[in-house]
Amino acid sequence: MNELMQFQHFHFLRPFWLLALIVGYWLINAFTKRSDTLATWRPIMSKEIIDHLNVEGNTNHWLSPRRLGQYCLFLLCLILSGPTWQQQPSPLTEDNSALVIALDVSNTMQQSDVQPTRLARAKHKIIELLKLRGDSNTALIAYSGSAHTVMPITKDTEMISHFLDALDSNLMPMQGKLPEKVIPITQSMLSPTKVPGSLLLIGDGATAETVAKFSEFFNVQPHQLVVWAIGNTEQTLDSDKNIIPMQLAQLENLADESGGRIVELTFDNHDVEQVNRFIENNLVIVEDAGRPWLDAGYPLVFILALMFLFWFRRGWTLQW
Repeated sequence: MNELMQFQHFHFLRPFWLLALIVGYWLINAFTKRSDTLATWRPIMSKEIIDHLNVEGNTNHWLSPRRLGQYCLFLLCLILSGPTWQQQPSPLTEDNSALVIALDVSNTMQQSDVQPTRLARAKHKIIELLKLRGDSNTALIAYSGSAHTVMPITKDTEMISHFLDALDSNLMPMQGKLPEKVIPITQSMLSPTKVPGSLLLIGDGATAETVAKFSEFFNVQPHQLVVWAIGNTEQTLDSDKNIIPMQLAQLENLADESGGRIVELTFDNHDVEQVNRFIENNLVIVEDAGRPWLDAGYPLVFILALMFLFWFRRGWTLQW
């Protein structure tokens, strides 16, 4: 799946070579018509008589010189146009992009519509994500009515897991739900990295003020927003009237207005893998513009060379 995600950046390095397809097919058809020995008889004889008197060759067979010439022409133009979908890795630089995880530890995250609680399930998902990312740059923020740095950017995932386990709503000095409070902290963390990073917002709700603040920030910053929705919507809740449903519509609006992505909680690792894909693909386009794109057309040269070997067969060119 990760390989398929890379094809969203598919393009041609030299797209004008595709115009040679028009010229090439016109030339092939022109030579085909010129070599038609029955061209002078077609206007004065019926098709049935010509078909009866004519001995069909293999010019229309899929392995005929004309057909194979068309295939070679297509491959040649495709190679010359330079298909690509990924940048070449640079041996002189390392990935200094950072992931800032902002975890909602407000009172609604203590609800048990997601067992054992929304907060406990979110912590478990974060640990799974950290294992999947390895020793990548990661920071942790906790927020409710205020936001606080739990762990600055570090590659020590074990230390993050240690502090993550101790997070609770009782530790926060201000109760409430104000995700926009993480923006100044996120900006101070990501600014020194010099490369675009990602903010992973994990929670169960947002406000109109949150949407406005996040939209204002991400519209001028190269960073990416990924919203991880934790909880159940009103339609899936049980008879417990004390449970406040997850505000999925607000979270979707938050992601849309900020040009980000949203991932909903799943009971397997599908959501963890999806979040990780979004983070990994964040730098494909907006990373270092000096990195050249990898020309993926070169391997097709070997296929073209094998097809061209047919022209060395005895009598092959006479069939034109």
